[in-house]
Order: sequence, then C-alpha cells, then structure tokens
Amino acid sequence: MPGYRPFRGGNRGGRGRGRGRGRATEQRHVFQTSRLRETEDDDTQNDGRLPDETLDVEDGLSGEDEDVQSISEDEDRTTAANSYVTLLQSLNAGQNSANSEPARKKRRLAEKNAQSEHYETQEIPGNSAPTQNKKTMTTDDDPQESDGEVEADEEEHSPAADADSEDEDILLKDPFEKHYSAVTEQDLKDAAKVVDQKDWQTQTSTLQDDIRRSSTSLKSHPTSLNPIRRTKDLFLKNRLLEAASKLIPTLLSDEKELAGAIFNHADIIYSNRTLRNSARLRDISTLHALNHVFKTRDRVLKNNAKLSGSSTESLDLRDQGFTRPKVLIIVPTKQACVRFVDSIVNLSEPDQQENKSRFLDTFSYDDSDEWADKPEDFRALFGGNHEEDFRIGLKFTRKTIKYFSGFYNSDIIIGSPLGLMRTITTGGGGGKDKKKAHDADFLSSIEMVIMDHANALQMQNWQHVDYVFSQLNLLPKDSHGCDFSRVRHWYLDGQAQYLRQTIVFSDFLTPEINALANAHLFNIAGRVKYVPTYPGAMLSVSSVLPVSNVAQTFLRIPSTNPLADADTRFKYFTTTILPPLVRAARHQKGILLYVTSYADFVRLRNHLSTTPDATNLSFGSVSEYTPVKEVARARSHFLSGRYALLLYSERAHHHFRYRLRGVRKVVFYSVPENPIFWTEIIGLLGLGLDTETAKGNMKGAVRALFSKWDAMKLERIVGTERVGRLIHDRAGDTFDFV
Repeated sequence: MPGYRPFRGGNRGGRGRGRGRGRATEQRHVFQTSRLRETEDDDTQNDGRLPDETLDVEDGLSGEDEDVQSISEDEDRTTAANSYVTLLQSLNAGQNSANSEPARKKRRLAEKNAQSEHYETQEIPGNSAPTQNKKTMTTDDDPQESDGEVEADEEEHSPAADADSEDEDILLKDPFEKHYSAVTEQDLKDAAKVVDQKDWQTQTSTLQDDIRRSSTSLKSHPTSLNPIRRTKDLFLKNRLLEAASKLIPTLLSDEKELAGAIFNHADIIYSNRTLRNSARLRDISTLHALNHVFKTRDRVLKNNAKLSGSSTESLDLRDQGFTRPKVLIIVPTKQACVRFVDSIVNLSEPDQQENKSRFLDTFSYDDSDEWADKPEDFRALFGGNHEEDFRIGLKFTRKTIKYFSGFYNSDIIIGSPLGLMRTITTGGGGGKDKKKAHDADFLSSIEMVIMDHANALQMQNWQHVDYVFSQLNLLPKDSHGCDFSRVRHWYLDGQAQYLRQTIVFSDFLTPEINALANAHLFNIAGRVKYVPTYPGAMLSVSSVLPVSNVAQTFLRIPSTNPLADADTRFKYFTTTILPPLVRAARHQKGILLYVTSYADFVRLRNHLSTTPDATNLSFGSVSEYTPVKEVARARSHFLSGRYALLLYSERAHHHFRYRLRGVRKVVFYSVPENPIFWTEIIGLLGLGLDTETAKGNMKGAVRALFSKWDAMKLERIVGTERVGRLIHDRAGDTFDFV
C-alpha cells in the first residue's frame, strides 16, 4: 500500500525522539512498568533511554505512561544541555513545593494564573527555535508516528483539565461507571455463565416509521431503552458537550432511541442505515467512542496523580487493560475512514492535528468524473479513495490528535477487515519481536467495536471480518510493559468479551451478520436489533421500465436443509429452468442470468461449458474478476445476439454497476441481497432495444428462484407483508406479481 508502513524497527531518525527520564522524585512513580523497573535495577536511570527497538510499540501500552512520564530527549546531550536542564527544572519545581502537588497539576494551575506562555512556547531539545502554541500541523517522515515522542500538550493533560465528576449520585447514574466500574468480580462471573448458556429474555416492539426493535438482555441486567431527550442524558465529558448540543437536536425520533441504547453500552445491530442517516449514525457512534476514550484516559491520569501523591503503595487502583487501544472502527474503504476521522475532529475539536496532511494525501481522493452517472449509493461507497487494504492508529492528548501512531500507542484504531487481518497475521501490530508471524495483542483490550456499512464489507470478504472478531480480547502473549497492578480484574480473568460493546450499522440485515453476533457478541448489557418494515422493491419496478404491467415470477425451491440448499438449487435450475432455454437456443436472445454467490457462478459456468446438453446455448460471463477487455467483448456479443445468455455475478454489479444492453429476459438464480439491485437489474430490460421490440418481450421476462432459507432477502424484495405467504403457502410453488 503506497505511503503506508505500519511500523518500523531499528534506530529512530531525527533528533529529540528518545525517552526521557522518569519524574525526579523519591515517591512512587506515577505509572511504573516492568521496563522502568528494569532500568532502575540496572543503574541506567541517568541515561533514561530504552533500547531503540522498544520505542515503536512499547510506549503507552499499559495505559498512560507516556502522557505522565515521557519527555523528549535529544541523543546528543551536549547540544541540548541548556534546554533540557530548563525543562527538568520546571518539572522538579512542582515536586519541591510545600504541598507536594504533582508537577502536571502545578503546571495547569499556572496556566489559570495567565502564565501559559511558558508552557505554550516550549523549546524542544535539539532545535534552535521554540514551537509556538503548537497550533500548526506537523508532519513526520515516518508513516507510523514515533511512539517515544512526547509533546507539551500531553503533560498538560492533567486530571484537573477535564476530570470525571466525583459526585456519587452522578457516578451511580453514569452508564459508563455502571458497566465498567460498578460490576463486581462475582457478578460478572455469574452473568458470563448466563450468557454462555444463552439464557436471554427478548422483548419486541415497533417504533415510529415502522422500525421493528428486538431487545435481548439478561434478567439480572435489563437493557435500558430510554431515548435521548437532552445532552445531559448522555453523561458526556465537558469537552464534548458543545458538539453534542448541536448534534442531538438534529436526530430523528428513532435515532434518539438508538442513541439511548448505544450510550447504555448494549450491543447494537442497526439494519436501517441509509444515505440520509449515515452521517448522523457516524456522529452518534463517534461521540460515544470519544466519550469512552476520554473517560478512560482521564480516570487513569487521575489515579496516577493519587499514586504520585501517596506516601504508601497500599492503593489498589484498577483502571485499565493490557494495552492502550480501546476502540476499533471497521470500515470498507479509505474514504469511509476519512469520514470517520472528520467526525472525530468535528466532535473533539483539537487544537492541533499531527500528520494530518500525510493522512489526507494517503487516504482522501476526489471523486472520479467517470462515476457521475453511477447511482447515488455507488458514489457514496466508492467515491474518493476506495482502497480496501488499510489501517491507521489515532492517539489523543488534551489538545492534539496524532495520526499514524503505533497501534500499541493508539487510543482508536480504524481499519478495513483486510488491512487488520494482514496486520495480525504478519505481526504488523508491533511488539519487540518484529519477525513474529502473528500479533493480535493490540486488540486484547478493545472495549468498543464500531462496524459501519457492514453489507459493503460482506461484498469484500466476510471471512476477514469473522477472523478479526475472533482475535478480540484474547489474553496477550507478551506483557508490552503492562503494569498488572493496574489491570482490571475482568481482563485478568479473561472476561473482557463480556463487557465489550459492538455497534453494527448496515443497510440491511443478513444471515452472516446474525451469525457474527451469535458467535462473537457476549455483552452482558444485552443486544438491541433494529429492522425496518419493507414495502418491497418489486413495487418500484414499473417506474424504471417502458411498460407498467411486467410480471415478476417467483419460483420456490423445495429445499429442506440449508447445508444442501446450493445443491438443491443447482439441480432445480438444470432440470427445470435450463432445458427449455437450450431447446429453443436458436430463438433465444438476451437472457441475463444473475447469480449472487461466486461459488454458484463458477459451478454454472463450468456446467454450461462442459455439459453436452448445454453446448447449443452460447453464453458469456462477467464476474468481479473478469478482465476489462473480456467484459467489453462479452457485452458486445450479448448485445449483438452472438451470446444468447450472459452469466452475471452480484459482486460484479456491486463493484461496477454495468449498464448491460440487449437484455430481454432476467433469471435470478437467487434473489439479490441488496434490494436496490433488484430494481436496477430489471431496469436493464429493453435497454439498447427499440421501444416496440422491448414492449413485445416483457411477458415472462422476470423469474426468480428462492427457498425458505432466503427469507431475509426475499422480504426486502416482495415486502414484509407478503414474504410469509411465499415461504409457507402450500397451494403452489409459483407466485406471479404484476
């Protein structure tokens, strides 16, 4: 992938990128790690630097050690001596004060007394000129930001800056506290046992706009389904209140209800994502993710301050996981990643964005003029940079967002299933051993997963999605500098999956999404599923055809076993549908055979090529893998009649939306997953033919095969009210709709 290298080992280029000393105090370090203790044991504290190979991935792993202790230090101490001494003295001043307040807190108080110039204008060791306010965007030649680098804003990220409320009444009501802090070790074990036994209780209801809601929860942990009416209901961090106050009033009634379930940390499967609401759904989930990250990090920093001010080591503060990343966002394309990043920036409003220009150069492209005539949903998905192999880490300080941060030093990771899978299997997530073939430790402490446009991910390779979910919340193979005295009990017990929240947005629901939920979603807060009521895509067919009374025929296949459905369908097609077409091969033209599964596509292509009974039927084929020249030849021969039949895969239509000309009849080997495709494919009838010829060939022009295992996608085609009759009617297996 051009311009992207997840991690780089060896020595760091440039100056001032090493790890500085720990805080000069005899008290307990703010956040001790095994690496720091080893450094002290080896009497190397005066040097304060770690081996170069650890700078990439070890920084910030166990929580917030970089934010509290790390100070940028030049490799050449001579040239930076004066500036380093000045910086060290400013830190030690807070330690020598009468009230022994932490240095970072003293610094924050100094800002309040209008003395912020000293901290906003920092002289970086090794540089001759100071950095003013850090308002401008910075760049770095390394695509993955140096994990050992630190900036002034990180020191200013003190508990006093934006601390959690200490009001006990508020803490008892905050869903974040109830979900992650209030649950006891025994309560979680009991709830996990019930989840494993799938002893759920389900409630169903219908919301406005005929959206069907299904809530699944434990009896001991009922899911809160109260809609959001005001910003106060979200228990947001102060820095997010202003942005949220602008977002909440724009939400529709069902979206406010959805936001209530999201902020109560339940798993969400929302299958009513549209072009109109996609941006609002993205903002809701992003706001929730930022609130989660900020609350988690501020709690750690507050506890760091408590430990720093404590003369004993008796405090038992468990506030983090094995590694730093807490949120994983899975999207189909780089441009979709850009949209999520834009939402993050708009809601968090950082003063500085490091490596933003490189991010835009690598991830964001302008829309292609060649796609101006493509459907709106196609342009929304494939517009801009539609590359499908990517991943990026985002790191937050109080005033800054760092792009391309190392995964083990990131708060949010955004990637595609393919990019994440490759990172895991090649060890690209980082670690001391750069040559190891597998590394999923950076996913060990993920507490929230947001998967947007899941139906588009299904058109890539759903096995990659399933694989990424299988690697979540596993016990790490390496410690990565983790301070286990600060790790929450449910991480140590291997029960993090029972508190992880998963949010899935999809245009429609599929069996694959349901299977993913059943296999990998174990949240004790329950699961809420939203499914719209469908009028039926077949009702809109008349608006795209030259005539209004086109019969749409549905043929039910007697399939009794889902595992044998493919064989039953193939047998039905080759014995019932294909023979009449072969017998009248000389008179047949313009037959479009639409196939949803690539495995079925290959099977049919081989059958038509090798079976003697089918050799009289000339055909061409177009799939997502067909070269451009062969596609052009197949389309030309199909229009001229040289090919009587054209085999066309669903993924080819998804990725290219070909406007095939010369179509006189359409046979759906299986109904499309996407209801938009039903209208688009039937809309090809008569395209490229004169009006009289097109009108004369509409009788019996549309036929579709289905089985009872196709109920979910059939519902989107024929409508919610009719699907039951097609599946269960015993009067016959043929259904005509005009």
